[in-house]
Amino acid sequence: MDVLRGAAVGAVLLGHSWPAIFQGAGIVGVIVFFVLSGYLITGVLLRDVERHRKIRYGRFYAHRAFRLLPALIALLGVYAVVELTADVLGDRSKGVIGYTLIAGFGYLKDLPLPFDVSLAIGPLWTLAVEEQFYLIWPALLLLALRRNRQGALLGWSAAVVLSLMTASVLAMLILAPQLHSLVYALPTTWGLGLIVGSGLRLYRVHLFSWFSGRRLRRATLISSVLVLATLIFFPKANESAAFFFAGGPLAMAAAGVLVVLAASRAPVMPKWTRALQALGTVSYGAYLWNYIVILWLNGGSTADLPPLVAVSAILLTLLLAVISWNTVERLGRSARDRFDKYYDENWNAPARVEPSGALRHAP
Repeated sequence: MDVLRGAAVGAVLLGHSWPAIFQGAGIVGVIVFFVLSGYLITGVLLRDVERHRKIRYGRFYAHRAFRLLPALIALLGVYAVVELTADVLGDRSKGVIGYTLIAGFGYLKDLPLPFDVSLAIGPLWTLAVEEQFYLIWPALLLLALRRNRQGALLGWSAAVVLSLMTASVLAMLILAPQLHSLVYALPTTWGLGLIVGSGLRLYRVHLFSWFSGRRLRRATLISSVLVLATLIFFPKANESAAFFFAGGPLAMAAAGVLVVLAASRAPVMPKWTRALQALGTVSYGAYLWNYIVILWLNGGSTADLPPLVAVSAILLTLLLAVISWNTVERLGRSARDRFDKYYDENWNAPARVEPSGALRHAP
């Protein structure tokens, strides 16, 4: 899975650094992240249900916090210090630093807000979409498992998200085309990717059997990679109705195939993928830092980046991502492990409970 993470964040870096060329790269990378996140997090929830016949919400959300917050705190803390002291982006002069911190820590960047925030936290809209989804999804999933209605859950969830996305895009096209950036970031616009990933995990055994043949696996792998590679050049993807309605779902389907192929077998990865694996390991930090680094290096703009600035931003981003992984993110991992030990000793009855007839889920 790290190879997929690496490829996804690599696409985001290309989209941020050369937006005139790779116009669809950023959202293609984000869609891959959404599908992969839905698959992995739903797997975590299913394992909890299998072992304990319930979802341990406290443990689940604590793990999310230990994974996400240390690096986010570091990013927003550095942003606040730099802007308060040097005012590189003019945010101190605009009076938006406080509002920016509220939107960043509150996971609100994907929603229409009654106040202005800095461009520096633009990419945080994806984190907001994920966290809002995971506030709702665990409870819905548990209810569906208890009633053996996983298919209905996926169908209704997809229908609701697609309906809201269609309504918002049509409203944008008819009433206010200039609001494309607002519609682009709404939780319903790309939330289908999280549902697709969750569905892949719920029905993974069936899907694994579909890709059992070597030739079919190879053909679908190549086809999916070509689809995603083509979509990264999609013109004006963030404001095009064609991408909202066709390109996005196509990217989700291709990403879903890659996730299934990656999860169905665990062969030794070719040596040429090691760079992507390494990038995937530090992908979270790279995603957080790249945009603000570009803004700081390019005078507050992400357009018309000189080649030297684009390359320098990528190199600095990778350095900061490695530092993040080995410092604040490492502290988060250590804190999670200590929390798990305390949780198991004080709150958790470790007896394993196999799923019964009253609690069934798809294989």
